Amino acid sequence: MMLRKRAWDMMRDEFPAVRDDASLAETIRVMRTAMVEAPDSQVVVVQNKAGKLVGAINLWQLFKAVRQSVLKDENLRQDGQVDWDQQFANACLICTQMRLDDYLIRNPPILKPNEPILLVLDTFLKSRRDWALVMEGDKVMGVVYVTDVYREMTRDMVQIF
Repeated sequence: MMLRKRAWDMMRDEFPAVRDDASLAETIRVMRTAMVEAPDSQVVVVQNKAGKLVGAINLWQLFKAVRQSVLKDENLRQDGQVDWDQQFANACLICTQMRLDDYLIRNPPILKPNEPILLVLDTFLKSRRDWALVMEGDKVMGVVYVTDVYREMTRDMVQIF
């Protein structure tokens, strides 16, 4: 049964997305909102005005961006009196001005809707990512996470055990 599964069987058709002119702060907000309903969400799809894929930003890229803005001020690394609340507020303001361009994954792993689970696994292993976008033509239809594949695989495995 498991080997009959396709990418569309496991994909999440509701996924976080932003336009390519969104700020880092907006992207963080969108990711947090998505995590309320799906705590393992870890990628935001970035599209242009026409809805075409520009790239994606995952949690690691968001961490990298936040680190660069939060730790940018050399005062954070010095001993002495530092107003940490003010430094954090300043860093958050910086995030509202940061663009996504420097953090985009421009060639995200792509799956076709009818790709079998073995090709989905192969895509994860080759891309070294734990998510992939499901696309039909130039439209993003959904996202598959490695946790979704794991749940599908182990559902059948546990029954056999």
